[in-house]
Amino acid sequence: MTPNTFFMMLLVVAIVGTILITETVRRIRHHRLLEYHMTHFTRYDTSENPHAVYDAYFRNENESRANDAIIDDKTWSDLSMDLVFEQLNFTYSAMGENQLYSALRLQYPLVHYDFLDQLEAYPNEHKTIVKRLTDIGKSIYPTYDHSIFENQYSWYHTLLATLPFIGVIVCFFDLGKGLLWICFSLLINIVISFRFNYYVEKDLKQLFIMGRAVRETEILSKLSITPDFNHSLKPLSFISRFRYLLINVETIPGYFVMLFKYMFLIDIHLYTTLVCRFKGHYDTVLACFRYIGELDSLLAVYQYRHHYDTTEPVIADSVQFEGLTHPLIEDAVPNDFKFNQNILLTGSNASGKSTFMKAVALNLILAQAIRTVTADKFQFVPCIVKTTMANADDVTSGDSYFMAELKSLKRLFQQDSEAPLYYFIDEIFKGTNTTERVAASHAVLEYLNESPQTHVIAATHDIELTDVLAAQYANYHFNERVTDGEIVFDYQIKEGPANTRNALELIRIMKFPNRIYTDAQEYVKQLES
Repeated sequence: MTPNTFFMMLLVVAIVGTILITETVRRIRHHRLLEYHMTHFTRYDTSENPHAVYDAYFRNENESRANDAIIDDKTWSDLSMDLVFEQLNFTYSAMGENQLYSALRLQYPLVHYDFLDQLEAYPNEHKTIVKRLTDIGKSIYPTYDHSIFENQYSWYHTLLATLPFIGVIVCFFDLGKGLLWICFSLLINIVISFRFNYYVEKDLKQLFIMGRAVRETEILSKLSITPDFNHSLKPLSFISRFRYLLINVETIPGYFVMLFKYMFLIDIHLYTTLVCRFKGHYDTVLACFRYIGELDSLLAVYQYRHHYDTTEPVIADSVQFEGLTHPLIEDAVPNDFKFNQNILLTGSNASGKSTFMKAVALNLILAQAIRTVTADKFQFVPCIVKTTMANADDVTSGDSYFMAELKSLKRLFQQDSEAPLYYFIDEIFKGTNTTERVAASHAVLEYLNESPQTHVIAATHDIELTDVLAAQYANYHFNERVTDGEIVFDYQIKEGPANTRNALELIRIMKFPNRIYTDAQEYVKQLES
């Protein structure tokens, strides 16, 4: 054996050994991380995903079907639902993120909750499911839209793929011309392959994740604790195994495989075959996405229940609860309430009116989407939830505060549905003068009260409304007490209209010039007299 041959063999062994050692270390670390996660219920993936597109499935479903119960952008923003979603997002895969987000926005509830009841009894299968979901991961996000694929295949691709083989035949007659033919055809094919991959790179990733979804659904649906999958995978299961040929692995062996694929236009032929097969059975592919997303979302709910004080709600003919808290507030004060009549909510600034309304609205959304609420007891009516809160002027559109408020309120009158409507209105018509505000608020709230399917909680500072609407709206309030120069809130809802004010006391406590406080007190006395 010559020194050069020995050196080459040693180099090959070193490369292969390095690859094997690196992969083994990666697998060991992954296994240890998984074991720790399963034992301590830590959030598995804490990294930020700047490439995350977790609303793709929601947008696709929202465009394809009418849905009155959708949580619209205004309600989503008013309730800080992005933060709620982030708190809930214990998912392992991109499909799980999309399914969970869609369940919240579209109010399409997760279904297979009996799956969660079996996790403790079958820990090994629980671990298997988690491992397979983490292997899917969040590196590729599905688009849920097969229209992105274009037919890039032409007749000349078939001809070009045969050119290297023609060169081999020519070699039997003229070695020089045959080798020249082979080199030229391989060079042409490599250039065409590079060009092709440049245009369809994003599509290759989508084909890969589609094939991965089919394969994982096939495996997961065979476990004893997972739900049945009600679609035939036979037309896709065989072809989906070829998806690995689409991915270029950035290792030395991977580069050799990539070169071989480019030489014979394998990517182009495989791309065309997979596109035709997947587009022909795209309903099954979407069902696979939903199946994996459902399992992943349910496991996220399972972890959410472990980390937070929650309970399962009960469907009834009215909304009432005990120990209800806002899911985003740590150590929140719980409240009990029966929502049997439209409510007019009054109270001092910062006393808890808005937080209470948001807590009720949020838990109605969570109850319908993930069958989980932050309360001791919670019964509800499946309903449509809309809010008009946190209005602001918009410089880009030129809308003033009042115009933004009008547009927000107008949504409430455009709802055409037979389902119960639950509306939460904070500081109605805040953007106009007192006389017109009271008059307009009275008219709007009286109009909403006429619909038997509409249920309203409206917060206001206008005490006048508690008298003029007393026959239609039950009065409740939040209040405070001043102790040792400080205002103390108990954040508990109470019957009746508010009987305290704190704006002037806040001015005094915040140490404004004393003259401002005393002059304001005198002016209040004049107005009241």
